[in-house]
Amino acid sequence: MTKLEILKNDIKKLGNLAVAFSGGVDSSLLLKVAADVLGENALALTVKSPYMSLREIDEAVEFTKFYGIRHEIFEVGIVDEIKLNPQNRCYLCKKAVFSRLIARANELGFTNLADGTNKDDLGEYRPGLKAKEELSVLSPLINLRKFEIRELSRELNLSTAEKPSYACLLTRLPHEKEISVSDLNLVEAAENLLIKSGYANVRARFDDRKMKLQMPFSSMQSFLNDVKFKSIVKELVALGAAEVTLDLKGLREDVLG
Repeated sequence: MTKLEILKNDIKKLGNLAVAFSGGVDSSLLLKVAADVLGENALALTVKSPYMSLREIDEAVEFTKFYGIRHEIFEVGIVDEIKLNPQNRCYLCKKAVFSRLIARANELGFTNLADGTNKDDLGEYRPGLKAKEELSVLSPLINLRKFEIRELSRELNLSTAEKPSYACLLTRLPHEKEISVSDLNLVEAAENLLIKSGYANVRARFDDRKMKLQMPFSSMQSFLNDVKFKSIVKELVALGAAEVTLDLKGLREDVLG
């Protein structure tokens, strides 16, 4: 069997599946295959919170509308355990969010919750994986590498096939410092500005009014030579950044975080 056939077979055995759907390349493939196999017994659950980009949520909604997949937006505030952005933030957040998603899925008659964790994730520091395991969240893509997920997405003509990896906005702020919603909004606005300017894979780290931009090496030269460079920096300062720097170490192309 092909990798796609194996995935379909694994999902079919579940009978029903709620997908923790971010709109990224991994969860989009998982959701589309689940919908193809299970029909109305597939459900997308998307978390909406101050630390998730509204752009990402809008794209998730567009995806499910296009394919006619049942979709529920689940609002979650900044949970008390992570208000100071602790080092184990990802574990605490995933534990709280997945617990609520499981409860909501069960209310709607779904006995299985899965996310888009893939084989490459196992080789990286992902504290959120521990929370998933503790809550028995399924990982149907666990035997697929990231490049294989992109290949299958192309095979299914999914618009997300080339989408850059994305992480929640909390990763842009320093640890052990109280989370500011205004800082989260500033980071989101800065990244939206850069995306609209043609830089799709970018991070705007922010601390004490200092902004550090990270982007792949392949984008740096064009950014520095961009005729809009000065106006982009001016707009970033207008958003509230007293200082804007570029991280010359670069950003790995498929980085998450």
